[in-house]
Amino acid sequence: MRTLWLLLWLPPVAAAAPLLRNEGVATTAQGTVSYREVHWLGSGGEGAQRWVQYLCPDGRPFARKQMPASALPAARGYQLQDQRSGQAALVRIADGRAWIDWQEDAAAPRRSSSVALPADAVVDAGFDAAVRQHWQALMRGEPLSLPFLVPGRQRFYPIKVLHRGAVRWQGIAAHSIEVKLDAWYGGMAPRLALIYADSDRRLLQFQGTSNLRDARGDYPPVTVRFSEPASPRSLEQWQQAWSQPLVASCSVTRE
Repeated sequence: MRTLWLLLWLPPVAAAAPLLRNEGVATTAQGTVSYREVHWLGSGGEGAQRWVQYLCPDGRPFARKQMPASALPAARGYQLQDQRSGQAALVRIADGRAWIDWQEDAAAPRRSSSVALPADAVVDAGFDAAVRQHWQALMRGEPLSLPFLVPGRQRFYPIKVLHRGAVRWQGIAAHSIEVKLDAWYGGMAPRLALIYADSDRRLLQFQGTSNLRDARGDYPPVTVRFSEPASPRSLEQWQQAWSQPLVASCSVTRE
């Protein structure tokens, strides 16, 4: 069964083609490591296929996410499996709609629906591509209003993206980006604070609510830092990492 699972997720690239690997470390407000994110990117630029592994502090994977190659990198679908909580999501983008299959946890019923895909739609990690797509407008100080899919509620919400200024991050010239709900109830929703490198516009830091539930069933606030740029890896290295079975428990937060 594990071999079949691996084959279903194999990238459609030649064995000799390199992948890019990048790792982020998520910490709590107290500075304790919650989990690690290992991002794998196929060849082909912004719209290439992507994979994410979520690792316990001891390195064992507990969740994985796959994002297919897409001509619309900001609005691509994805598939998520979290073995720890039983959370599962499948979002497909087809025929001008977002098709959503969502399960909050192992005890919850699966809910399915579809919603029309609005212009400039953003889905999940596609937000990262959207920032780079609108980079020049942000640097001019123009606020962006984008529809962002919240699959658990099976609808799009308006978000506002703002450039807050130039900063230095671990000695790197960077820019601070703020994200908040662009609606009257926005003041009640948690805001996201992002930092992007000035030179290559890569994400350096994410500060906000995690998209994964912790051991208590909450979505905790975390800071995820990507201290090193992505580096090349072989397909064999990806296969070895991706074939590891997901574990059902780990200390995601310690307080």
